[in-house]
Amino acid sequence: MAESPAPFPVGQEPEGLFPAYDYLATACVINLVRTHELLRPVLEREFRRFGLSGALFNVLMILRGAGEPLPPHAIGERLMVARSTVTDLLDALERRGFVRRVAHPRDRRMLLVEPTEQGLERLAALLPDQYRREQVLLDCLSAAEKQTLIELLGKIQRSLLSLAPPSRRGAPGAAAASDAGGTIEED
Repeated sequence: MAESPAPFPVGQEPEGLFPAYDYLATACVINLVRTHELLRPVLEREFRRFGLSGALFNVLMILRGAGEPLPPHAIGERLMVARSTVTDLLDALERRGFVRRVAHPRDRRMLLVEPTEQGLERLAALLPDQYRREQVLLDCLSAAEKQTLIELLGKIQRSLLSLAPPSRRGAPGAAAASDAGGTIEED
């Protein structure tokens, strides 16, 4: 059986038709999107086996990694999502018994979020397979290539964040850049 083309093939525009056209930039964007489309369902399918989504998994990982209760806004900043999204995620995790909201010890107007024992146990059950899966998924790259990929993705992410309007920096926005201002427009 013939191996499918990789990376995902991209057609070329006729020279001069669009002055801003850059074949390599287009190929990079299309292949980043294609990689996401291939990777996300693999991860989501496994998270569902544990009663989670990718976003719920990420919240639990953030809380586990923090080692202390966090305010919801800190979780949102790390996830790069809007407050309303954080509230929905925390509500879903709380219904499952994986997190609890507790009063802030110094400011009674604030709440903190911490993982429950049940939430930490769910992660402990999921993580061995998750780490093996990540290893298998990226086994096609050497350690040096993985490091290079991390650095290149970081460079792209910093560039995207610098193009976002100040109110959207640190949060995902629309994927299209405006022609006039060079900023990422909101949907």
